[in-house]
Amino acid sequence: MRALSRLLLASGSVRPSFEAAAVARERRSPTGLPFPNIAVALPHADPEHVISPAIAVASLAAPVPFRQMGSPATRLDVSLIVMPALTAKEQAAAELSRLIDLLQDEPLRRELVSAGSARAMCEILAPLWRP
Repeated sequence: MRALSRLLLASGSVRPSFEAAAVARERRSPTGLPFPNIAVALPHADPEHVISPAIAVASLAAPVPFRQMGSPATRLDVSLIVMPALTAKEQAAAELSRLIDLLQDEPLRRELVSAGSARAMCEILAPLWRP
């Protein structure tokens, strides 16, 4: 999460407060999604930490535990982290729900996990999801 936050900061998409806000939000409201075979986490921060909409993606060499969205007592081994940076406009337009719908597609998750770089993963997602 921290590495993805720093990428978003370096791109000019988020404020310096984004990283701490995303970590705090994840503690308060977990984003682990228990998709079959490849669990995903969707950490993000509130809109006041975002300058312009963007997304950062990471496929993990080893799964990392995240708490499950809607069932925080359940721990998931997450292999894919998708971190959207959304302004109030995009969050109000239910972009998170649309992103979750996209990530339910197992072939898409497999393609993201097997992509060679974060840039390649973003290129896979970009035509499918534009906030």
